Amino acid sequence: MPDLPPNLFRPALDAVQPYQPGRPIDEVKQELGLDSVVKLASNEGPRPPFPPAVEALTECAEAQRLYPDPGAWALRDELSRQLVLPTDQILVGAGIDGLITSICRATLDPGDALAMGWPSFVQWRLATLSQGAQVQTAQLASDGAYDLDALLAAITPATKLVVVVSPNNPTGGAVGASDLTAFLDRLPDHVLLLLDEAYFEYLPRNGHDGAALVREGRPLAVFRTFSKAYGLAGLRVGYMLGPSVLLAAMAKVRNAFDVTGPAQVAALASLASAEEHLGPRMDEITTERSMLASGLGALGLTPLPSSANFLLVPMGSAERATAVNEALLKQGVIVRPAGPFGAPDALRITVGLAQQNARLLSALAPALL
Repeated sequence: MPDLPPNLFRPALDAVQPYQPGRPIDEVKQELGLDSVVKLASNEGPRPPFPPAVEALTECAEAQRLYPDPGAWALRDELSRQLVLPTDQILVGAGIDGLITSICRATLDPGDALAMGWPSFVQWRLATLSQGAQVQTAQLASDGAYDLDALLAAITPATKLVVVVSPNNPTGGAVGASDLTAFLDRLPDHVLLLLDEAYFEYLPRNGHDGAALVREGRPLAVFRTFSKAYGLAGLRVGYMLGPSVLLAAMAKVRNAFDVTGPAQVAALASLASAEEHLGPRMDEITTERSMLASGLGALGLTPLPSSANFLLVPMGSAERATAVNEALLKQGVIVRPAGPFGAPDALRITVGLAQQNARLLSALAPALL
């Protein structure tokens, strides 16, 4: 290896541990000599993209010699129509991860701080630390939702951004709509609220709606994705809603062509057909989540209540969580150790199809012995 120049890397990176992705299916098959593997680790939707999205992907193949539309105008127009927001308050990005990186790059310097609950979505932490900024954490409520009073107490004069992930990843807990509005009213003027609604579609009908708050002119940014409910995780496309001046600043630091043409086409087709396809899929997840929670309870486990498409299952200790995870892998079932998210004694289990959940429960019984 050649010697690199001294002091090449920014000191802030010393505090950053790279994101640890879940184990891919093919790797587990090859490593353990398995013919069949069920992946319930990364909160993907268990079903393929909507049929119109698959058709749109096929039709757009020949156009891929061209760069994608950097403004994602067709997708933004449809989002504008459905959400009743002007297009200059909508920014499309490479999943929520890409948008998190952009907003942290646009707002945080060394000496600044971002406040968030913990355990929670680790990308908020990583993007903040990579800017040389500080992460201020608050404990969650007992049900795994953000404790908004504790989060408010964590804010200092150095805090620029405060994140609420709801439903929270990895716990699944969600804050109430009225509680969120009251929290927004209590925030100091020097702090901007970032509402991570990656699992928005799974919320109950009376759940919070960040888009409605933006329509009211509230000072916040809202993050959503097509990766979960819409089944487009492999294409990396999400969007952010917020004040136009904030989105304009983020445009200065994001990559011009960060959302591919196929991703834009598939997301647009998904939005246009959501009324037909989205509801039945969300109902299926709600039913299967309840059945999976009951099955886990019958095995002596107590998953946290969840408003998302996954369950966090405490195992009593980090050692037991590791042992159970390894035992499940040997039986061809991939779940997610929650250590990187701040819960080393727990496993996060994505809600799959009925047969996938049944296989998990069958494999889990001997793994717990």
